[in-house]
Amino acid sequence: MPSTKTLAHSRRSVWLLVLILVFLILNPLLEKNQMGEAVLLFSMYATLISATRALSERTRVRWPATLFAATSMLAMTINHFSPSRPLGIVNWTILAAFFGFISVGFFSYLGRAGAVTDDRIFVSVSLYLLLGMLWFSLYNLLEAIHPGSFVLQSTPLSSRPPGTLLYLSLATLTTLGYGDIVPATPIARMVAALEAVAGVLYIAITVARLVAGYRSDTPETA
Repeated sequence: MPSTKTLAHSRRSVWLLVLILVFLILNPLLEKNQMGEAVLLFSMYATLISATRALSERTRVRWPATLFAATSMLAMTINHFSPSRPLGIVNWTILAAFFGFISVGFFSYLGRAGAVTDDRIFVSVSLYLLLGMLWFSLYNLLEAIHPGSFVLQSTPLSSRPPGTLLYLSLATLTTLGYGDIVPATPIARMVAALEAVAGVLYIAITVARLVAGYRSDTPETA
């Protein structure tokens, strides 16, 4: 029977996954007005806090994760009320660093020896979506540094909401690639290509680890 600690971890994992999905679903619906952007901002806060708590329970990185989350939330708040290009660059840099740190921590946790539990399954799904959010941050960082790094049907994305690149990130991560939004600069193309590689390798490595963990936990029969 699962321990109380295991059940608590599983609940945290479920909440993290739910919050990520809520943010992904709300993003295209609310990003076009000021009130909607505020809701998305709080949704992102909830995701950052949930990711920090979930990672802190599984690894010994409570303070670094908390510091990253707090700094990221502060940068997002300032940029929301006083948007500017330098603040945008700082905001997306910190957010990308946070998602990168969290992703490395969760990937390390999934690589530990142990049984395949519900917690590991939920974390593996959340991590896959967090990778999409990591590249979403990187794409917006590139667009903030060099406007026009991505184009939508031959139109620069400078005037589009930042969330437009979330669609590009998920489409690239899954190697779906509709082609309606494309990277227009060499560095943007390389970053997008690396996301596609990361998406394929993540699935292959994670499935292999989960299968190995399942086999090691299954008793051999004579």
